[in-house]
Amino acid sequence: MAAYAVMRVSSRLAHTRARAVYDLADAVEFVADRLPDVLSAKLSYDDVEAVLLWRLDHLRLRGSVTYGRADVTAAKAESRDEQVVTSDDDSVDYVLAKASKSGREIEALDVVVVLDLESQYLKSIGALGPPAEEAGSQGGTV
Repeated sequence: MAAYAVMRVSSRLAHTRARAVYDLADAVEFVADRLPDVLSAKLSYDDVEAVLLWRLDHLRLRGSVTYGRADVTAAKAESRDEQVVTSDDDSVDYVLAKASKSGREIEALDVVVVLDLESQYLKSIGALGPPAEEAGSQGGTV
């Protein structure tokens, strides 16, 4: 009986899609370890973490990601079965505004490089889906 139960669960797990989980500490390490020398001399781990957190905050506000089940913003979009499209340019602008308010000296190119490396991290953990089809003049990532 026990062998049957183990085989049944194993079979179900084998056919269940793995869930990608974004780990901030892993993402910071992944990005910081791959920064070009010029940027690694300029940006600290704290700067990289701040950029990634601001990016996540922007995506959460747009309804693209959740901070767990209690995130009402994303739950509303999900309940309406809407496809949420965000633009990398919007994320860069949002991050730059947050950096300016915080007094950090982070430039647009810094943000673009960090977000590109974050995309590589997301791809490595299986968290990126296919690019969204262009809707009018808006392109972006789901």
